[in-house]
Amino acid sequence: MGQQMLLSPRMLQSIELLALPALELGTFLREAAEQNEALVVEEPALALPLERVRGRARADATVRHDEWLQNQPDRRVDTLAQLEAELALLGLDARVEAWSRWLLAQLDERGFLPWSDDELLARAARDGLDGGSSELLAARAALARLEPRGLGAHDAIEALLSQLDPCDPDFGPLQRILREFVGELARNHLPAVARELAIDMQRLRELLARLAQLEPAPGASLRDDPAPTVHPDVIVERTDHGTFEVRLEGSASPSLSLDARVTRLAADPAQPRDVQRYLRGKLESARWLVEAMELRGATLLAIARAIFARQREFLEHGPGHLVPFTMTALAEEIGLHVSTVSRTVAHKHAQTPHGIVALRELFPQAAAGGEGVRDDVREAVRALFATENPARPFSDDEVVAQLARSGHALARRTVAKYRAELGIASSYLRRRH
Repeated sequence: MGQQMLLSPRMLQSIELLALPALELGTFLREAAEQNEALVVEEPALALPLERVRGRARADATVRHDEWLQNQPDRRVDTLAQLEAELALLGLDARVEAWSRWLLAQLDERGFLPWSDDELLARAARDGLDGGSSELLAARAALARLEPRGLGAHDAIEALLSQLDPCDPDFGPLQRILREFVGELARNHLPAVARELAIDMQRLRELLARLAQLEPAPGASLRDDPAPTVHPDVIVERTDHGTFEVRLEGSASPSLSLDARVTRLAADPAQPRDVQRYLRGKLESARWLVEAMELRGATLLAIARAIFARQREFLEHGPGHLVPFTMTALAEEIGLHVSTVSRTVAHKHAQTPHGIVALRELFPQAAAGGEGVRDDVREAVRALFATENPARPFSDDEVVAQLARSGHALARRTVAKYRAELGIASSYLRRRH
């Protein structure tokens, strides 16, 4: 006979949620919403319109960048030279080619022209460019012939439309999805879209898979060896009162809620019983995921606040002022299992007054991984026991408290372990009358 702990699918999913960083969390939620019409995923305000269709997170929105990202080399010059070389092969009229080169210089990092044609004409006039609407349209048509397709579009939808092949048998429904139903897709109303297109759900998923192969930000593929975007999960800022505020950064991940229409249908007695059972099952799964997301946020915030409460010197003075700290000590402090702490801080980052740092780096003992730090802490434990009054020896809890005041954050069982390694008996056996 023996005992065995079985993890339910929900427990496993909860563990998975804890470990996901901000950008990957968005992908997870979008995929979950695709499988459950009772879930509503609302994109961040700066997200691309077709993020739900592509089903993966992108960092095209403006985000906080740390000093490392700001110092990365600018590859825009090389990109422009590459595109200008392609233009030279098109055999354009000299004036249209001049306009095309000017338009290339106006592209943003996504490969878009983020202004209307009227605004572009006004900007061109200020830059002294000869010509007008006809030259602009011809130049935009020239950009559309360059690779990658979609350059020079005004937005993601226009870029995706330009990548469709009019000879494709699916051109009609793919175009309709992009022009008419992006809003419905963003609200996960796939059955309604399927009805409007007069197709079944399997066919709709096939079409969405086709769209997912397109590039909503064609300029992104021109960046050679792009540096990975590190998005902070936690923000730490100094307040006007000199304290530090710790909060979650939510701009990279969509928000999650229950679909009001599905909720009403599930409670409608006029609906067939099998429909009600199906929708109630979807609602139960969706409600659990919403609650799991709330728990994830609360857990991450509690852990982050505990970390920075202990690492106040780092916030005040920067790297080099971290105090020894362990995940075990933090777990005991806030009443969580150490494995929960480990999963929560994994691959998470915080924006601090000293740049973006990985949360794991704020546990210097664990990060160092060598004997040097442990030997120093063990020596501090030995020295403290050497100063005790034999008539009233220190308890392990008293040692924990005194070490904390000197900057050594240890759990009681860690003190007990070091005490045993040093050959120091328990306080009961050390007492001398």
